[in-house]
Parts: sequence; structure tokens; C-alpha cells
Amino acid sequence: MKISGFTFIRNGTLLGYPFIESICSALPLCDEFVVAVGDSEDDTLARIQAINSEKIIIIQTHWNEKMQDRGFVYAQQKMIAQYNCTGDWAFYLEGDEILHEDDLPTTRVAMENKITKCEIFLKIK
Repeated sequence: MKISGFTFIRNGTLLGYPFIESICSALPLCDEFVVAVGDSEDDTLARIQAINSEKIIIIQTHWNEKMQDRGFVYAQQKMIAQYNCTGDWAFYLEGDEILHEDDLPTTRVAMENKITKCEIFLKIK
């Protein structure tokens, strides 16, 4: 079983998203992690490149500013990342979502047992 994680981000530092923590929280679960990184006005790309993991696959993208209606550009960027996943499972995280390490074993078991519909609720302390 191969697990792909994926996300998209642009101007993550400027907007204050914990995107590095988000990506790193999924790395123990994933065999690869695909990140669609849009043209940014900050160091978002450099910070992702600095993560020391061969699992990370970066796809540099350009956001179509004309697709602002109803979040179409977000959907497009999400799908760019998802279509580049090669795993049996595709695990999506947004740039402000972080997995708790205690939830990783449960998530893996659900995938191994081929549970096709599952939602993970994160513990907030």
C-alpha cells in the first residue's frame, strides 16, 4: 500500500499558515507528499524546499486570477496536486491543518483495512 499526501499553498508565510508543520505532520504516514506551490510574494517555496525529506514533490504553479468565482482556483490547484499523486491512497491536508501523531496509527489501520469512507477528527487540547 502506497500513501500519497497532497496540498496546495501560495503566500503561506505572508498569510501566517502553519504549512510547514502541516506537511511535516503527514510525512510519517505518507510515502510521498505532493505540494502545488503557487507563485508567491514570500519565502513559501524556499521553506518547502528546505524540508529535509525525499518524500516531498514540489510542483510550481501559476494561479489564474480570473478564476476567483466560488473558489475555482483553489479547486484547480488542489487537483493539480492530487493528479500528481501515485499512491493507492491520496490524503489531503490544507495548509492550516496538522495531524496529531497519536492519530497516525489509526489512520494507517483504516487505510490498510480498505475503509473507503473515513473522516478524521483531530484532538484539540
